[in-house]
Amino acid sequence: AVRPATVARRDKDIMALTTEAPQWFLDALAVPCAQRQVEVDGATISYLAWGEPGQRGLVFVHGGAAHAHWWTHVAATFASEFRVLALDLSGHGDSH
Repeated sequence: AVRPATVARRDKDIMALTTEAPQWFLDALAVPCAQRQVEVDGATISYLAWGEPGQRGLVFVHGGAAHAHWWTHVAATFASEFRVLALDLSGHGDSH
């Protein structure tokens, strides 16, 4: 269980982010994305998608001990030109 002090600190950190972050970062976080899953050889792979299907593709893959959301502020900036996907590798993020 998350302790109330931890939740309060996290909420304070989020509020600080929204008041101190540069506008380009806030704009990137505001770009809508879809979270989807696909089955691959018995593993559920989760991914985030921005942009319109049918556009040229661009794929972001995280490093070890990370997840797809690490790319949100970067991937979203390409959504007007590309169909962008950020993967959760098997065993990371929302993939299993």
